[in-house]
Amino acid sequence: MIRLLTFILTVFLFSAFSANAQTFYYKPYSKVTNQPVGGEKDVERLFFNEFQYPSKAIKSHTEGSVTFAFILHPNGEISDLKIKSSSSPIFNEEATRVFKKIQWSKNDNRPTHMNVRDEFTVEFNLKKWVKLYKKRGYQSIAYPVIPIDSTAKVYFIKMVEVKPEPVFKDGNYNSFNHYISKKMRYPEAALKLNLKGEVVVAFVIEPSGKISNIDVRKAMNGGCTQEALRLIKNVDWIPGQQDGKAVRTQMITAIGFGMISNAFHNNYGSAGN
Repeated sequence: MIRLLTFILTVFLFSAFSANAQTFYYKPYSKVTNQPVGGEKDVERLFFNEFQYPSKAIKSHTEGSVTFAFILHPNGEISDLKIKSSSSPIFNEEATRVFKKIQWSKNDNRPTHMNVRDEFTVEFNLKKWVKLYKKRGYQSIAYPVIPIDSTAKVYFIKMVEVKPEPVFKDGNYNSFNHYISKKMRYPEAALKLNLKGEVVVAFVIEPSGKISNIDVRKAMNGGCTQEALRLIKNVDWIPGQQDGKAVRTQMITAIGFGMISNAFHNNYGSAGN
């Protein structure tokens, strides 16, 4: 049985990531420069929250995989995306849908060779699928009652007609800022070092209300970055809307430690102690 951990196969780096049971594999052309935003853990989170096994494949007890080949450019954009191999056409739509939700890091030093491709494989395994949806608590994603934008387009929060709204899992808060100020646990190490500053984090709010592609734009030591991520990950959202559809929305927020952040990102104010 393949362990759901990162591993190396012969010459190529071939990473096997476990999205809490559902496996995907990433074979980068350049293991030094080619990485998804937020790293492998963030892709695991994306698959855990967003992956759905096709109903037709469940009924027919079909298993297999889909492998994509693509070119990753220095600006984080991909081109020449193709399905290199597929066990069955029944998997292609779902594999493509989730794969296109992944954002890729920018790197000016990333080599681009038109004859060499990165490869990404999505595995469809029924036993792993059952483990996944039981652990996350739902089999089908509960989308809002409005239509869903089926493209992978991401709108900056200033662009959407209806802004996303936070949904707090415990307690009543007046705003996202209020939640941050009440729930923050100022790291002991940061207090001892008298660290003050802000952590800036970008993330995508999916039409499902879950977040993905968590990108730390400005970090802090002393456990502050970890605390900011903990706070952000514990909030779901009512998704943003554009043209009457729930859309993917990019948000950037600054969380202040020992200060009220001076940053103001994408129509959402800063937060902090």
